[in-house]
Amino acid sequence: MTLDSLWLFVGAILGFLIGKYLPAYISKKGENLATKEDISDITNMIEAVKHEYSNNLESVKAELSAKLSTYGFRYENEYIILSELTSLLVEVRDSSVSLRPAIDHKDPSKDEETVKRERLNRLFEARNALYVTREKKRPFYPDDIYQAILAIEKTVHVETVKYRYQNPFDGEKFISYWEEAEKNQNEISSLADAAMEIIRSRVNKWELLSSAS
Repeated sequence: MTLDSLWLFVGAILGFLIGKYLPAYISKKGENLATKEDISDITNMIEAVKHEYSNNLESVKAELSAKLSTYGFRYENEYIILSELTSLLVEVRDSSVSLRPAIDHKDPSKDEETVKRERLNRLFEARNALYVTREKKRPFYPDDIYQAILAIEKTVHVETVKYRYQNPFDGEKFISYWEEAEKNQNEISSLADAAMEIIRSRVNKWELLSSAS
């Protein structure tokens, strides 16, 4: 029984008592509108209602306390998962954007193939770590976050393939190569921001529930 239903119950009982005894009081002569027996009956009924209301109120409080305790446990565990997903998202975003940055700084002691391999390995490790956490913890966080991560990985995959197999110095394709790189980087960053905003909203929701306890 909720608090609202308890108030409705009390109101109904008091309305019944007033409806039953008030006409009788009016019909009696003088100022002594009720007998001692009437007053005793009314008092007993009111006390009974108050007692039942008090018991029900305590029951509702206990139920709410149990729910808040459960929410608190779920919040702590989900917060850990969301925090881990956020860190992994940032690493995937940064390692994918750094594949072919607009302003590049390379170690002069490394050839082009070595640099490419190192960058791809970094991204592979980041994507693999995100994949493992995303799938293993999927039942414990909302599906909209899961879908947001999938959207990022789809675009990251496209960028990975382009970087691996396209040559930026391939004649007429030079300009389109870097335009495409910028487009993919912007999309990856936007999708990552959107995913983290969903995570932030989820955390804020749990914090509101937690503060209610």
